[in-house]
Order: sequence, then C-alpha cells, then structure tokens
Amino acid sequence: MFLNTTYLVEGGFLKIKSGFIRYPPVAICEMKKISKTSSLMSAPAASFDRIQITYGKFDEVIISPKERDQFIAELQNVNPELINTIN
Repeated sequence: MFLNTTYLVEGGFLKIKSGFIRYPPVAICEMKKISKTSSLMSAPAASFDRIQITYGKFDEVIISPKERDQFIAELQNVNPELINTIN
C-alpha cells in the first residue's frame, strides 16, 4: 500500500493518495507550518523520515516526500507565509 503513496501539488492544493485511499485535498494557502516529526501515528508516510504539516485551525497531516526540500520549496512557492522549521 505505501509503495503507491503519492503527493501532488496541483491547483493550490496538496493531493495525497496512499494505495486505494484518497485523502481530502489540503489547501496550500491554509498551511501554517512544516516541521519534522517522529510520530508513529498512522499516516500516508512511507518512511520514518516524516514531516508534519499544520493547516486550518487544528488540522495536521504527516507525510514523507522523497525529495523533501524540493517538495517544501514547491509548497512555499504557492504559500510564501508557510513557516519551515526543518532548515
């Protein structure tokens, strides 16, 4: 299932698909912070090198993109106000 996990930045949204599960799209303009996490919570993250994205009022999603820095830069291009505490 995790071998088919994809993260797509498209039309101002982050779209997440893990196997046959499609998660609700996350509006990139609502994202507040990106940080490292060691949480073992069930998430659409294929590795243990995970990042947590906080968005909306109290929402968060944990993911593990392969090209993490490039992925974060792509999100910050859409939302320059996004705080990155990883670097």
